[in-house]
Amino acid sequence: MDRPVIAMTMGDAAGIGPELIAKVLSQREIYESCLPFVVGDPRVMREIGEVVGADLRFRAIECLSGARFAWPDVDVLCPTGARVEHLSWGRVHSAMGKTAALCLRKAFEMAMACVVQGVVSAPLNKEAFHLAGYQYLDELAYLADLTGSRETFILGVMRSVWTVAVAGHVPFRDIVGLVKRDRILRYVVNIHEVLEKVGFSGPRIAVAALNVHAGEGGLFGREEIDEIEPAIQEARKRGICVEGPVPADAVFVRALAGDFEGVVCMYHDQANIARKLQPRQEGATLFMGLPVACGTTAHGTAFDKAGRGIADPGGLEAALRYTVTLS
Repeated sequence: MDRPVIAMTMGDAAGIGPELIAKVLSQREIYESCLPFVVGDPRVMREIGEVVGADLRFRAIECLSGARFAWPDVDVLCPTGARVEHLSWGRVHSAMGKTAALCLRKAFEMAMACVVQGVVSAPLNKEAFHLAGYQYLDELAYLADLTGSRETFILGVMRSVWTVAVAGHVPFRDIVGLVKRDRILRYVVNIHEVLEKVGFSGPRIAVAALNVHAGEGGLFGREEIDEIEPAIQEARKRGICVEGPVPADAVFVRALAGDFEGVVCMYHDQANIARKLQPRQEGATLFMGLPVACGTTAHGTAFDKAGRGIADPGGLEAALRYTVTLS
C-alpha cells in the first residue's frame, strides 16, 4: 500500500480519547495520508460519535483483513476482553485501565506482525492503568516489555522544536544519577537521527544544563563539567551540530526563537513545562525505539471534559501527523 496503516487505540474510554478519535477521523483528508482504523469498543465509538455529531459509521471488524479504510466508514477492531460493560464518563476505573492496555497490546501485536506501520494512542489514565494491575511507570515501559524493546525513549514536539529528556518518569532525587555522559550522548544521537528522518538537514541541537546558571564553572555543581560537556564534545566528533550546556532558563527562549530544532533536557519537567506553555493543538508526544513509531497527545484524559463533546482534537491530530511522517 502507498499509505501506512495506522492503528488508533481508544485510550481510557472514560476520558476524552474516543471523542478525539471521532473528531480526527471526521476529516476525510486524513485518509489521503494514511489508512487509519480504531482499536477499541465499537459501542463506545458509536456513542461518542452521536455526542459530537460525527458523520461517521463505526463498523466492527474481527480482524484487520476485514478493514475497508473507506471514509465515512471507520473500522473498529475490539480485542478480546476489551469491551466496555459499564461506561461512566470522567471516572477512574480499573476496567478502563485494562481496556486501554489491551488495546495497546493488540495494536503492537499487529505492528510486530508487520501489518501495522504506526500506532496512535489516545491518552490513558495511569491511575486506572495501575489499578488494573499493570505495574509499569508509564505506557512506554509497558510497550517496551511487550515488544522486547531495550532502547526506548520519549520525544516531545512543540511547534518546530523537538525535545527529549535524559531522565524521564523517575523520582526527582534519582535524576542526578542518570545525568551521565554516555546516556546524554545516546539521547543527542537519537534526537539527531529522528530530526534528519523527518526532514531537517543538519539539525541544530541544544543540550540543557542541569544546575542553575549551567553550574557557574563548578560553583553550583560539576555535572556540566564532568558529564554534559564531555558528551557534547563526543557528539561533535560524530559530526552532530550541538551546543551547550545551555542554561535551562534560556534554552527554550533560544529554541523557540529559531536557534535550535532539538533540545536535549536533563529531566522530564525541564522539557515539559516549556512544551505545555505552547498551544496544545500544536504539540505531541512520540514513543520511539519500538517496532513502529507511536504517537500520543501531550495532555491527559481530561476527565472534566469527557463525554461532553468539547475536547480539542488538535493534539491527537498532531500525533497522527508525526506518526505518519515517521512511518
